Amino acid sequence: MAGAAALMGAGAAGAQTRVPVLGEPAKALDTPALRGNRMARAFREPPAGLAVPAVRVERREGVAPLKLQPGLTLVSLWAPWCAPCLHELGDLAKLQEKFGGPRFRILPILTAPREPITAAEAGYLLKKHNAGVFAPVIDRGADSKGLFQALSVRETPNGPARPGLPCNLLVAADGTVLARQFGAPMAGMVNGTGEGGKVTAADVAKVGTLWATFDGEALMSALSKGEIAGGSGARSRPLVS
Repeated sequence: MAGAAALMGAGAAGAQTRVPVLGEPAKALDTPALRGNRMARAFREPPAGLAVPAVRVERREGVAPLKLQPGLTLVSLWAPWCAPCLHELGDLAKLQEKFGGPRFRILPILTAPREPITAAEAGYLLKKHNAGVFAPVIDRGADSKGLFQALSVRETPNGPARPGLPCNLLVAADGTVLARQFGAPMAGMVNGTGEGGKVTAADVAKVGTLWATFDGEALMSALSKGEIAGGSGARSRPLVS
């Protein structure tokens, strides 16, 4: 796996593979403070007009339309079958505790589960992966894949565009997607020690993700202050559901 910031993605069986970084760098993160930031460079410019669709989500208190809070939200789409998603949740939880506030927060949403799942079960998974700071939120759009189908479709180097996870989206309060990132961004080269050189969860854990590095914290610090190109994303603009 080449490069110090190789990206890990989930295949059909949750196996970890390289995910090419395609597309132009995100314009929203092209600020003097973030130029040269490896985590910011992992985010790409989203397709024109991409926005969070009107979907219903399940929380412990019940099912209701998804509402975004004022400011900026990092929406992290994850699924129980996505090993890289589960791996990065713990790092995202630490960043939420340090940088989450009225102008910025991280919102993991479980989407595209392969088996029916309850909010209680989702909460158990979050705690198991050191992300208990997050309340469980489950996509209850069409076939529980509303967000997966609408937001995570990306170009592929070979073949047609298709959805995939992990998918992290920087979203304004009106639902506009400002930047998008795929794959767990690794902080170094991962060497597989499993059978046939397969990368194991332990191999990935030894390296860690870019979220847990200085660059990851610098990006979260900027977002918590609303520091994005083109002006602050911290204005109160409710998502129409």
